[in-house]
Amino acid sequence: MRSVLGAFIAVAVLCGVFITTSPASAQTAPGAQAEIYLLRGLFNIYSLGMDSLAAKLQAQGYAPMVTTWDSAPSVADQIIANHRRGDTAHLVLIGHSLGSNAVIQIANQLAQYNIPVDLVVTFDVTEPLVVPTNVARFINFYQRNGFGRPATPASGFAGEFSNLDLTADTNLSHANIDESPQLQQFVINRVFELTHTHLGAVQPKRRAKRS
Repeated sequence: MRSVLGAFIAVAVLCGVFITTSPASAQTAPGAQAEIYLLRGLFNIYSLGMDSLAAKLQAQGYAPMVTTWDSAPSVADQIIANHRRGDTAHLVLIGHSLGSNAVIQIANQLAQYNIPVDLVVTFDVTEPLVVPTNVARFINFYQRNGFGRPATPASGFAGEFSNLDLTADTNLSHANIDESPQLQQFVINRVFELTHTHLGAVQPKRRAKRS
């Protein structure tokens, strides 16, 4: 498993230090390069950060889909159907609270079909879940607040894995961690890296995996 420098990133998040990119300046339309799903948490009235993050991604040319945690089976079915039609877009799963649990469950279901997931981002996973080996990069923002907890990589996990403990940031809570502008920008940067900076190196690898 290739480890991300979680402690460094956590400090950067807390201090608001980021290296930002400029997705709008890219010449290639990113929407065709990424299939992005954002899953809300309980009752579909919380996790408003999923909506604001989706709006920011859409403003940069992506076409994210926002849905609820309990729609995970239908999301997985849609991804599987797209895969069978030959889709090779980068796959990104993002969730908050129960939505975080759900995106890991989706990744596990996709693993049964050998479908790779390029990026999974979770905000306060609420169960001690195991991230499957088909995930290339996993980032979990969490706090020890009675809800959030770290996830665990599956045996043989070879991607990048990071649990970022943000308990020290008293401005964050389980209810608003997904609304943090700094964390949202961090996620947008990771999506941009995936679809642009590393496009030439990553896309052929995914095509090979999906063949």
